[in-house]
Amino acid sequence: MSGNSALIYRLARFCIRAAGWMCGVRVDVRGREKLAPGTTYVFLSNHQGNFDAPVLVHAIPRDCSALIKKEMMKLPVLSLVLRQLKFIPIERSNPQKARAAIAYGSKLLAAGKSFLAFPEGTRSRDGRLGEFKKGVFIMAIEAQAPVVPVTILDSAKVQPPGKYGIRPGRIQVIFHDPIETKGMTLEDRDRLVQLTRSSIASSLGVFESSSL
Repeated sequence: MSGNSALIYRLARFCIRAAGWMCGVRVDVRGREKLAPGTTYVFLSNHQGNFDAPVLVHAIPRDCSALIKKEMMKLPVLSLVLRQLKFIPIERSNPQKARAAIAYGSKLLAAGKSFLAFPEGTRSRDGRLGEFKKGVFIMAIEAQAPVVPVTILDSAKVQPPGKYGIRPGRIQVIFHDPIETKGMTLEDRDRLVQLTRSSIASSLGVFESSSL
């Protein structure tokens, strides 16, 4: 099963690179040196457009699971792939199921599976950070896994909200200093939210090309 998952990730990254090349999209990555080899992380990013998830799959040097909208599990074929990769659907309208999903994510994290999530829950229409949902922060604290804030810049220019076409352009991904959660309790979740939000916001609106 793990071998199948690794193959899926490799194929996904190949397809993303090929699609980016054909569409004229380039991705500059900064801060990857801040990630310790072999460490399990929770990568939390702002969300500007549909292209964000593929860009992060390309940029993050980990095979990550993810918290996703439950609607994605209704898509034929794709839902089978998402289950294979242990992507976890979140049904926010059902608190009991949402708590169960977070608990399952905590177990995967504790077992060494890194995660990717967009704490805003939906794409920003104006580039500003929306309200952060706290479920993924609870998950990180329960697993005592460090959080890595990530800032994506200019992905909305490549694929504007509500548009299906992809425009040529350059996207930047910035990895910020990991935030350690060891010793944190659930009473610290609001502080963890604020620390993460501040890190992500610190680079919004700043673009410096440093293609790797």
